[in-house]
Amino acid sequence: MVSKKGLLAGLMFALVCAAPLFASDAANLPSDRTLSLSDCIGYALAHHGSVLSAKQDIKSGSANTTQARAGYMPKLSVGSYYNNNGQNTNSSYDGIQHSLQITETLYDGGRTQTAIRQAKSNEQVLATQLDLAQQDRALKVTEAYFGALKAKHLADIALQTVTQSEEQLKLIKARIDAGDAAQVDVFPVEVQLANARLTKIQRDNNARMAWNSLRNTMGLPNGPELKIEDVQEPSANTPSLENCIESALANRPEVAKTSAQIESAEAALAQARIETLPVPTVGASYGIGLGGASYSNQWSVGIGLSLNLFDGGAAKAAVDSNKAKVDSVKLLTEQMKKDITTDVEQSYLNLTSSLEQLTASKSNVTLAQKNLEVAKAKYQQGLAIPLEITTAQTSYSEALANNAQSLYNSYIARAQLDKAMGKKGY
Repeated sequence: MVSKKGLLAGLMFALVCAAPLFASDAANLPSDRTLSLSDCIGYALAHHGSVLSAKQDIKSGSANTTQARAGYMPKLSVGSYYNNNGQNTNSSYDGIQHSLQITETLYDGGRTQTAIRQAKSNEQVLATQLDLAQQDRALKVTEAYFGALKAKHLADIALQTVTQSEEQLKLIKARIDAGDAAQVDVFPVEVQLANARLTKIQRDNNARMAWNSLRNTMGLPNGPELKIEDVQEPSANTPSLENCIESALANRPEVAKTSAQIESAEAALAQARIETLPVPTVGASYGIGLGGASYSNQWSVGIGLSLNLFDGGAAKAAVDSNKAKVDSVKLLTEQMKKDITTDVEQSYLNLTSSLEQLTASKSNVTLAQKNLEVAKAKYQQGLAIPLEITTAQTSYSEALANNAQSLYNSYIARAQLDKAMGKKGY
């Protein structure tokens, strides 16, 4: 009989052995260093369900192509059957017989060929869907990554504002104690401090939500804040709009997808047309009689011709349906090119605007900082009231926040333009 201590030890051993299995999801995520954007994107592409699902679809499409190609391959089968004619004879046809049969369709009027063509086209469609899933996931991770950095930066600015407001409150109280300021001077700063603390609470919460969003976008469960590195400010250099559109029309997965969809639709149309024509077939088979069989070996070659004389119009309707699908995909292709052009133009304008806002926000930070320094100096000399300091401090904090938002919005805008151009962010 197993003791309680032995049972407990066995359970603990099982849990220790199973722990790596539960941690396998995060095994490829570096934990000993700060994560880069490439680290986060790489993990998402390896673990997020949308990408994994697209990869499984490709496996399914590859299996369908193999299945279609099997029409060209010989078929090998083995069979056994029991025969008893009910008469008291010693016929060699009575009893169990075994046979080995090889058959092959040499020609089927093009059915197999068009089936393979359609299966390969569908496989190409699925491959482009994987590209789309990967690009979409890379962009979502990029947006969440910079969204988390932006939220953290805004929370740091809020903390800085609280600290500065507390210092100003101490300064004014010291002047009041020294008899250099009136008691009412403290009220504007106390209001500013209360507002700063409220802003800090809101931004801290936004930062926590941003970290959770990043983890979810990467395919991770909710957990502690990830350590991620900041990046250098993006270059203001951008290619011309014409070059961006040209790159998009050449590299977007949607373009390759619609080309494959047209090929698949045309293959289906060819298959439907075959069914309206006389279909010749050529086949051959070879059989080997095994134990108890009534023959040692036999072979046959068959040639046939079939024609569908009447089916209620189903064959013609199938042709019309598939022809309409071909036309439909071609029309969607033309519209898709227009949509891509519009997408690139909007992303380009968004990036241009973001970079202009970033430049303007930098100047505003410099001016707001200088204004705050002047307000503090005037107050210390008794030439200003506390309201001037609080107003200047609020303007400076807003300038810092606007600069942070403009900075990370420009990162996101560039990533969105890269995706619109068909660039791979991984």
